Amino acid sequence: MAMNITFKSDFGPRRLPVRWVDSPVIGPLAINRREARPKAAPETPRCELRPYKSATKVYLGRGLRAFTLLELMVVIAIIGFIAALVLPHVGGMGKANSMTTAMRQLQDDVALARQKAMTSRSTVYMVFLPPAFWNDYPIGAAFGQQLSNAVMHQCTGYALVSLSSVGDQPGQHHPRYVTDWRFLPSGVFFAPFEFTLTNNVPLTVYTTNTLSGTTVQNVLYQWTLTPQAIPFPSLYSSAAIRLPCIGFTPQGSLTTPFTNQYIALARGSILYATDTNGTPVLEPPLLAVNPVGNETNNPNLVQIDWMTARATVVQNQFQ
Repeated sequence: MAMNITFKSDFGPRRLPVRWVDSPVIGPLAINRREARPKAAPETPRCELRPYKSATKVYLGRGLRAFTLLELMVVIAIIGFIAALVLPHVGGMGKANSMTTAMRQLQDDVALARQKAMTSRSTVYMVFLPPAFWNDYPIGAAFGQQLSNAVMHQCTGYALVSLSSVGDQPGQHHPRYVTDWRFLPSGVFFAPFEFTLTNNVPLTVYTTNTLSGTTVQNVLYQWTLTPQAIPFPSLYSSAAIRLPCIGFTPQGSLTTPFTNQYIALARGSILYATDTNGTPVLEPPLLAVNPVGNETNNPNLVQIDWMTARATVVQNQFQ
């Protein structure tokens, strides 16, 4: 049996539900609060995909669309046409990137040579690995793996060397390698004429700027040799030779006063001679400049100012 009891309060009458339950365990009277019923979750609206057709397209539902065979064939044809235009120029882009990388690398190393010369208060030389360097190598010197590696990097290798170290006594010099041997990117090498120039017969190379209509005359002189023989190809070698070089003084200038120095680069192929087992043999590399004469007709020069020893790129500028 259930009944309602009214309680009075300051806020007015309020009815509370009371249920009388007969229970032999708890007692004849028990009052329970009405439990709140959980609310049912709202029903999720259903979304049905109802395909329908139009004159030219087939729709599968809201936001979904399929390609027709004609559209797919048109897209493939456009991709093929663009690929046919771009692919022939990819090889040229790679060569241009190699030359740009080589010139940036040389600029950075010229700046490093200048910095090392000023901080160590000693002359630093950028030495280059010429072809047939073994002609100046002492007779009877051991020709090991290091020299074999040098043979495979003729005309592409260079390093920074100092002929003295901090703390050397007057008249006593201890050469050291400031950097390891470094090499130009594949397909780029030092211009062949760099190793055959003489001071009596310099080479004049012209660069043109079509925007301003000007032509610049660049006079290239022979690289000098290091004042004394340096251990080659490493500091721990028992033999020493003199190498073509560009010198940087502790004052931040070049060792060749009033004469700018140039590093001329060429692009093409360089082939090194090996025997049937792939072992390098003592022969100069075969240099194939491509296109022929690009080292002078379309020069790529790193110019080093004699006073500041700072490097700049000198090229033809076509606008």
